[in-house]
Formats: sequence, C-alpha cells, structure tokens
Amino acid sequence: MAKTLNRLTANEIKAAHSGANLNDGGGLFYRADKTPGSGQWKFRFTSRDPDFVARQAAKGSATRQRDMGLGTYPTTSLASARAKVAPLRAAVDAGHDPIEDARRDAKAAEREAADAARVRAAEEMTFGRYADELFLPVMLPRFTNAAHIQQWRATFATHARELRDKPLAHITREDILAVLLPIWETKNVTAARSRERIERLFSHAIQNGYFTGDNPATWTQFDHTLTPPKKLTRGHHTSIPHGQITDFLSVVRSRQGGGVTALMLEWIALAACRTGEARFAVWDEIDLEQKVWTIPAARMKMRRDHVVPITGRMFEILEEAQRHGSVFGSTKRHVFLNGKGHPLSEMAALMFMRRLQGFEKYTVHGLRATFKGWAATETDFPRELIEEQLAHQLGAVERAYMRLSAVERRRPMMEAWAAYCAGEDAGADTGNAVAVSTGSGQ
Repeated sequence: MAKTLNRLTANEIKAAHSGANLNDGGGLFYRADKTPGSGQWKFRFTSRDPDFVARQAAKGSATRQRDMGLGTYPTTSLASARAKVAPLRAAVDAGHDPIEDARRDAKAAEREAADAARVRAAEEMTFGRYADELFLPVMLPRFTNAAHIQQWRATFATHARELRDKPLAHITREDILAVLLPIWETKNVTAARSRERIERLFSHAIQNGYFTGDNPATWTQFDHTLTPPKKLTRGHHTSIPHGQITDFLSVVRSRQGGGVTALMLEWIALAACRTGEARFAVWDEIDLEQKVWTIPAARMKMRRDHVVPITGRMFEILEEAQRHGSVFGSTKRHVFLNGKGHPLSEMAALMFMRRLQGFEKYTVHGLRATFKGWAATETDFPRELIEEQLAHQLGAVERAYMRLSAVERRRPMMEAWAAYCAGEDAGADTGNAVAVSTGSGQ
C-alpha cells in the first residue's frame, strides 16, 4: 500500500533539483529553489470557508484550492514542516480555513488595538484640549456674529477654566456643578449659557468616542440643585427717537476725551452698523483715500461684504482713535482699542450708554433703528438705499437694483445723517434733493 503521509526523506529534500515539486502527502508540498539546498514549504488544501467561497464566486472563479506558506528550507526542516502542518490539516478536516482564520484574527487584533488606542487617547484627552482642538473648530464656523464667537471662546477659556486640565473622560456632574455654583445666582445668564455649551461639548465627545456614559452637563443633572435659569425677555432693541439723537451724541462727544468707547459709540451711530462690526474693525478695512470702510463677509450677518461710506465726522473719529494709540497701517491692529491694546469688550458701549443720564434705557443696537426712523420719516431717500446701508437682506427686485449701484449712492444720505446728528440744518430739503438726483441714475 502506497504511503499517504510522510513520503519524503531528509536526503530527498536536500538533493532536490531546482524547480522540483515534492509531495510529502496530506497536502504538504516542497518546491526547490534555484539555489541548491533551499526551497519553500506549503500546505495545499480545499477551502470550505463561506467568506472565501463568496469572494471566489464574486470573481467568477470556481477554484477552492489554496496554498499556505509554512516557511523556507533549510530554516524549516522536514520534521518542522510536518509538525506545522498537522494542526492545520486537522483544522481543515473540521471545516476551517487556516488562511481565513488568520486573516480574521489579524482584523480582530487591529480592531482591539484601535479600540485600545482610542481608550488611551480618551484617557489622555483633557477638557481644554478637546474644546480647543476638536469641538470649537467645528462649532465656531457656524456663527457669523463675532460677539457670539467670543462668548463661546470665553466659556471654555474662562468660565470653565477649572475643567481645562482634567481628563475629559473622568469629568463628573460634580466637577461641572463646582464651575456653575459660584456664578449661578450672580451671573445667571452667563452660567446658564456656559452649562448649555458644556453640554453640547459632551454630546460631541460622546458621539466621537471620547466620553462614555450619560452627559454630565444636561439640565436634568442640576434641576433639583440649582434654581431655574432666568428667562430672557426678547424683543426689539430699545432705540433712541431720532429727534433726540443730537442731544445723545452731544453728551457722547463730551466724554470722548477720556477714552475710546465714546468714539466707537458715535462711529456706530454714524455708520448705522452693528456693535461687533465696529469692535472688530481693523485698519486694513479702512480706505482713507476712497473714504470707505469695507467689512468682510466673514464678519457680516448676511455673509457678504458690506461697504460703508466714511463721512467727514467719521474721518475725524479715526484721527481721534489714532491719538488714543491705534496705529493706521497696522493691518492686524484694531481701530478701537482698550488700554491694553485689545478690542473693546462686547458690553463696553452698552455700559457706557447706561451711565448717560436720560439715555439709560436705550441700547447700542437700537441706534440702527434710530437711523432708519430718521431716513424713512424725515427724508425721501429710496428704501433700498436705507436697507443696503443697514446690510439687510433685500428682495429680488431690490437686489437687482442695488447691483447697479455703488457706495457713492449712499454717501449723500450718510452725510445728511451726520449733519442731522450734529444738529446742523440739513433739513428734509437736502434729503429730498439727493434722493431725486440719486433716483435719476436708474
């Protein structure tokens, strides 16, 4: 009877000529290399593994035979090759495919290594790093208001600073409560908004594998410990009646010798711009030769560039700002700087107004409505010019009209507004005359 296993001898392997294929039986084969005394061991078997069969079928192949390398001779001797193949042969007899099993084991090991790496990364990730590197870069581009961006940054840099060095994965409800408690009653709005932003950070971290378990910053974690957040009453910003703007700006100008806030407040009134647009104005947005201020789309609510004509009085304000330390031509420097060389705070102009007797109840943002009230009731300037100056969204017909226009169409209106604010006798006639000449260019 012919032998089915262990057919070869060590001498036959050693003497095999180049290219010889020798069968030891049971699927163990030896192929001699060109170099005398060297070769390759392999195990040949028929696979019944469903994954392999499916892949072969997808390629249109009926082949089920596979070769598995077992090492090289003479490093792997005949006896070693037989020892290696024995458990593999038994696995095939049991319905396994050792190549597929090894592939699946390697994939599982990769997944385990990746999971372990994520766990280590989560353990090493601090609250501050996660906020700065992963969370805020996703959140902040969603906002157009520079003030909102600054508020979000302040939450994670200032209000939650006690959490910054803590491992994110280990932060608890008690850690967050320790941040909120000291300011919950005295700065309730700030504290409530900070909690909401921290909650959103943890929601982001949970979805991205950096935190496991319940979100420790949800309101349900604190609703029986902290008093309910104060509800903000929202509505129109209280605006100064345009008939009082001269008196208001007269008081503002009387305070301008003492600081930049009064200068910026008058600038906001004369430009009918938003507070954030003025606070973050930089010198490279100012063209003194053309007398225009171009606010980039990134800082505009409507996400489009906005050009503001610089009137005579606004030009004087820029000169005053320079005398207070702002340097024209420094592209990265802001126009309105505080004593430390930084942009004025979001609340600076509003708190300034609240200290002006008789004007305490009005808001800075309301100055835009003051301008609109004057232009709509005291002049005949076209509505689309007024809305364009306010950087409001226009209707389709008005947008088409404005494409034919330029900032110079609005300059006479803003000069008339500056004259009115100064108490000069601009009068309705000036507005009417300009409005007629402006309209004739359609």
